[in-house]
Amino acid sequence: RRTFFRWHFLWADRRRHNWFWAVALVLSIPAFLFCERYVVSAGRVTDLSMLPTLKPGGYFLVNKFIVRLAPIRRGDVVVIHPANHPRWYYVKRVIAVGGESFSISEGRVWVDGHVLEEPYLAGRTEPEMPPRRIRKGFYFLMGDNRMNSEDSRAFGPVPEKRVVGKIRPGQLFSFW
Repeated sequence: RRTFFRWHFLWADRRRHNWFWAVALVLSIPAFLFCERYVVSAGRVTDLSMLPTLKPGGYFLVNKFIVRLAPIRRGDVVVIHPANHPRWYYVKRVIAVGGESFSISEGRVWVDGHVLEEPYLAGRTEPEMPPRRIRKGFYFLMGDNRMNSEDSRAFGPVPEKRVVGKIRPGQLFSFW
């Protein structure tokens, strides 16, 4: 008996469509995990150490790929994996890079004998520190809220391998 439409053809086409979505899902999970691990990931500000630059509750994107391509420079905001808290991440600003000497006196930061201009800073920098040279492959990091920041003044210079990525404070976003 001849019919105009046969339902089993529809079922076969629907099955092909399901296979397409299953394959797309299976391939997208490793792609997402790769990108999140090595290219870019999202973070949320949970403390006050980077005020007024980063406000608590805000979100940011961590560019993990750029640290492999471009050098980290003084003034960059980086995400680090601290040695003293293995499951946490800190967001800090680079104050001095390897090969530079820095000190803190008169409430200001001095790098290679020159006062570091810090327009993002809301107050003085304490306590005073004598001049010291940063070894190659290390960074001296501080939060912008110097009175409420656990940074290199407490745990010392950070090796390059602990830097996870860079963020650009102008690219913060919030969902409210």
